[in-house]
Amino acid sequence: MSTNNFPAGRYLARLGLDQWPALNAAGLAELVCAQARAISFENLDTLSGTPVDVRLDSIIDKVLERGRGGYCFELNGLLGAALQAAGFTAQRRLARVSFRRPGPGPRTHLLWLVELDGETWLADAGFGGPGTFAPIRFVPDVVTEQAGARFRLVDEGACGLHLQRWIDGAWADVYLIDRGPVLDMDIDMGNHFTSTWPGSPFRNIFMCFTRSGDDILSLEGNTLVRRNGHYEPVERQTIRDAEHLHTVLTRQFKLDVPKSLALASWQRVQDQAQPR
Repeated sequence: MSTNNFPAGRYLARLGLDQWPALNAAGLAELVCAQARAISFENLDTLSGTPVDVRLDSIIDKVLERGRGGYCFELNGLLGAALQAAGFTAQRRLARVSFRRPGPGPRTHLLWLVELDGETWLADAGFGGPGTFAPIRFVPDVVTEQAGARFRLVDEGACGLHLQRWIDGAWADVYLIDRGPVLDMDIDMGNHFTSTWPGSPFRNIFMCFTRSGDDILSLEGNTLVRRNGHYEPVERQTIRDAEHLHTVLTRQFKLDVPKSLALASWQRVQDQAQPR
């Protein structure tokens, strides 16, 4: 599907927008933030063993027609098509997630670099973790404050630029953005690895995130956790069973998830949590 056939009406309706925002920094922020708030990050398909198709028509069917969310290849794939349909100039990049890891992992995170009036902006509406709340200038050593959080980019030379967030009194690595161009086959390979490798976290634990005001709601094991702008946990709620999970996904994450999918995902996580 080309961006000329992008279903702008359905997309904007899902985001709660009446029209495309202006082609400036404020308009870019409006679009990215609207998608991040309206469409949750979730990995229920990979948990249940359902294949993940990252072709644009499949993403549109899943997210806009069936009311689901997705992970970065889906959510930022959708965002990229929307940016181009809206008239923005954007290039995709891949990144290596480094948050809570001993070092950067494989290139399994998709994001966008948007050119506006001679400046480059990092735009990301598909990171399941402590990522940016809105676009930031793609410039190293500049601290940006958003919703009580602080972000910066650190130049790592040939390896790329490292997004960091101030957490617990120190700069924490979030993801390392590769400098090279991205081909369709890179997306296919990253998606295949993420969704099918037995050791992938997407195959073993809940990775569900959504924005609630300036807070983040996430499923962490069998617990729904609310974190504030400083990424501090401020509220916890235990998920009792698959039925309760389905209710939380529907009400808190705004997802239209079949009960059978919630049950399969719940069972997968419980099985993986059992001692071996």
